[in-house]
Amino acid sequence: MYDSKILVLDDDDDIRQEVCEALELEGFSALGAANGTELRKMALEHDVALFILDLVLPGENGLAIAKSIRDESDVGIIIVTGRSGEADRVVGLELGADDYVTKPFSPRELLARVKSVLRRTSRLRQSADEVVAEVESELVRFDGWVLDLNSRELIAPDGSKLHLTTAEFELLNAFTGSPRRVLSRDYLLDRVYGLDWVGYERGIDGLVSRLRRKIRSADPEFARSFVKSVRGVGYMFTSLVHR
Repeated sequence: MYDSKILVLDDDDDIRQEVCEALELEGFSALGAANGTELRKMALEHDVALFILDLVLPGENGLAIAKSIRDESDVGIIIVTGRSGEADRVVGLELGADDYVTKPFSPRELLARVKSVLRRTSRLRQSADEVVAEVESELVRFDGWVLDLNSRELIAPDGSKLHLTTAEFELLNAFTGSPRRVLSRDYLLDRVYGLDWVGYERGIDGLVSRLRRKIRSADPEFARSFVKSVRGVGYMFTSLVHR
């Protein structure tokens, strides 16, 4: 029995039940929701380790739900789509989904992806739970911003604090550790998710976009320039860093 609760969102009763049964046969605890309202209620009542989200739903779609989940947490997200076009998959990954499956899919394929995503999110939880015992906080300063490595807080020039998920913090920590150097996507994935990460190389692009979006809320001008995209390679943190 896995100590992981999985919430399946699909408005098709048969598909939702089939997915939940496949997960439970593998030893997972599965919950089913038919819409966003049911999902949010269940998420408040249970400690969910992974969401499996159908994209096409009446009312609020799966992409909007994925974005709202990812803005607050690094919990695992797998999107399910019946569309053959690449656009939905790309948008889903950029919004923060960890993986996707296309209908129709086999239970074996879905279970393999579930286990892979849970390995990644488990590592992030362990990283967030590590406590560094020091007398003083280690502060990283750049362009009026302060990243507190102990409290894992990002403080804007106006003194406001931005909530970062663990993955967003690890990404910014990697950037500030190697300022003004071009860092490959593979290197950043290793720093954020670990050497055993199995997933999409371009997934780091979505993480960078989410970090930019959060910083833009406090400092739009800085958000446009603090990370430079280097085509075909990766990214470069452009600010001077003081420790």
